[in-house]
This record gives sequence, structure tokens and C-alpha cells, in this order.
Amino acid sequence: MNRQSHQKIIEEIASIIHNKLLASAIHKSVASALKCPFIHIIDGNTVWDVFQRSLDAAIRDIEQHPRGRLFRRLIEYGPLNPDDPKAQTGNGETTLSDPECGLCVQFIFSHMVNRFKGELAELLSMEPCLELVHNLKNQGLLTKAVNLYWSDMVQQRRRTKSTNEQSKERWGTFTKGADGLIVEQISSQNVKSKNVLKIHGVIEVKSMSLAKSKILSQIDSHISRLNGGVKLGRIIWSPDKIDSSSMLRIIVVSSTWKLSREWHSVKTYRGRKIVFPEPSAPPIQTRVKKLQPNLWMIKLAWSQELLEQAAYEMTFWYMSQVGRHVYEDISKLPKGWEYMTLEEAGYNAIKMMLYYMPLRYLSKRQERLAIKLYNVYSFGYVLGADSKDMLWPEDLIRN
Repeated sequence: MNRQSHQKIIEEIASIIHNKLLASAIHKSVASALKCPFIHIIDGNTVWDVFQRSLDAAIRDIEQHPRGRLFRRLIEYGPLNPDDPKAQTGNGETTLSDPECGLCVQFIFSHMVNRFKGELAELLSMEPCLELVHNLKNQGLLTKAVNLYWSDMVQQRRRTKSTNEQSKERWGTFTKGADGLIVEQISSQNVKSKNVLKIHGVIEVKSMSLAKSKILSQIDSHISRLNGGVKLGRIIWSPDKIDSSSMLRIIVVSSTWKLSREWHSVKTYRGRKIVFPEPSAPPIQTRVKKLQPNLWMIKLAWSQELLEQAAYEMTFWYMSQVGRHVYEDISKLPKGWEYMTLEEAGYNAIKMMLYYMPLRYLSKRQERLAIKLYNVYSFGYVLGADSKDMLWPEDLIRN
């Protein structure tokens, strides 16, 4: 693929996450995976294919979530009028009741944003994880025959509750497993079992900075779930064919540096426009550190706050796509919105609905979340992230 095609893909990614430097880093990371013979990732021939599938996975997860339908109703019908009395219940089809408003705010803040943020972290982690595995091979700590299965290519069974405490552990259907598994298929000397899957390592990627002990606990949970088998791609390995006797652990976390809070506003023919500095490169490089004989930590150059900013942009983009479907019938466009594209109507709808949300009967926490979401989507992450009160255009008169 030529340089012009590369730039086009970077621009397409940047149109969704609104950060060209981050888009370029994602392109570089995914491109390294596509060139690597020992990593198995979701199907795709180009970087855009992989990014699109990652985006689709997040969207599918959002839409299949029990509260996903609340979000669509929020854009199409919104909350009740601020002057309407408190409503504990609704018809479940149109306007959201007050409890539904609170649940929807929590869903956007805690699930949607985090889901997109997690996908970004996984895409960025491909390259440094590949480099580490390659180095461990060269050092003889991993065999040359190991393969790395990544993200959705790894599925493990979920535990199911048992009515009998003394009964054996019970396993349900396959669901997302570890973020990465380093494995090797070994010929078995046992006639009944031709091959054994040797698990050499587990990778856990976090889009935020968490305590090492907490991440290791999650890795231990993935290791424990191997007792229910594992599905790599389309191949299912039963527990009796898995060797997980010894393995290394790799933790990937984001950095903790903060985004610049600089901004200014300029006067335009439609009012004032907020102007932020162009995104800058991370102040640090991705670092790899050996913490223990079988434990490595990779700290990404990209910070938790920057990934969160990009994740908000992704949710905002997704909102525009939902709005495009909601307003596909032009007659549904509210009066005065006729000049807008369908995507712009989606953007405007969510801002309008979030504006009314804090005026309804929400809990204190839900009200704070609704205000933050409104501020971020209306005035940008830099201004909205730290504001505890709802922002107004007159707050932004600064030359």
C-alpha cells in the first residue's frame, strides 16, 4: 500500500477520534501486526479493516447491552420536559422516565466511553507487545514457535453459578477472554491426544492506570478460566489439552500525563468559536520494564486522559450515526433544524437532550455525570473535563 493510501486511512481514523497524531500511532501499531507472521488478529487486509472491525465490536457491544436501547430513545425522544412532574415509570418506548434518564447517563459515561477507550488502548498495544514477544524469543525466554492471539481472537468460557457448593466448577458459553495469549501448539506423545496447547503468557491491556495487584488479579482470573477451555479463532481447545503450568504475565497501561488546558475563543458570524491548540506528540515514549522474573509492564506513551478525550469523540461520532438513522425520515427533524445534515442533527440532538437531563429528578451523582457529558460534548473535553457546573457560551468570552 502506498503512502497516499496510508494517509487516507489515517485521515479516516482521525475524522472519528479527532487526533491525527493518535490516528497515525494507531496506524503504525496495526500495520506492524498485519506484517507480523506470528500474531493472529481479527480478519482484515488493511489497517482500516482492523480499525473498522474494532469499532464495530464496540458498537455491537453497546447495542446489545440491555441499556443500549435507552440511548437510542434518548436521542429520538429525550427526557421529559423540565416542568413536568417527577416520573418514576414510562411506557418503555418513547420519552425516558427519570430513572431511565439516570441509567442512560451512567451507561454513556461508564460503558460507552470506556468501551471505546479500551478498543483504542488495545490497538495501540499491538506494536509494543509484538516487540516484547520478539525480544523474549531472541533471549530464549520464549520458543520461536509461539504465536500471539489478540483481543477477540481469544475467547474463554464464563463461569456459571452452581446450586450445589460441593459440585464441580460449571462453565457456560464462550465470551471475551484475555486481551492476549502467547501460545504454542505442541505434539503430544499421548496417542489419544495428538496436540497440546501450551500457554506461555497472558496479556492484559488497561486504558487507565490501575494498581498492579488489581491487574494481576484479573490475569489470574483469565488463567483460572482456562480450566473451562479456550477458543482461539475458530478452534476450541478443551481443558485436558491445555498446559498452563508456567507462564509469563504482561501488563499494558496508559500513561498519566495530562492534556493542556489552553484555549481561546474567536468571534465568528454565528457567535463565538472555541479554539484549542493542535494536538501534540506525547511527552514520553512507550516504556517496557521487567518487574519480576515472569512479569513485564508496558507503559504506553499515550495517556489515560488523551485516550478518554478520543473516546468521547468516538461516542459523539456514534451518536451522529444513530441520529442519521433516527432522522432518516426528514419529517422527524425538529423545526429549525432543516439546514442540518442528518449527522449534525444527531450531534445537536444529544447536546439538547443532555442539556435537559440535569433539570430532571436525577441522583446527585447522575446529575454530575450529565453535566460533565453536556459540557464535554458542547464545549470540548479540555473545558468539560474539570467543570462541575454547566457551562454557558458567555463563560467562554476570552480573546
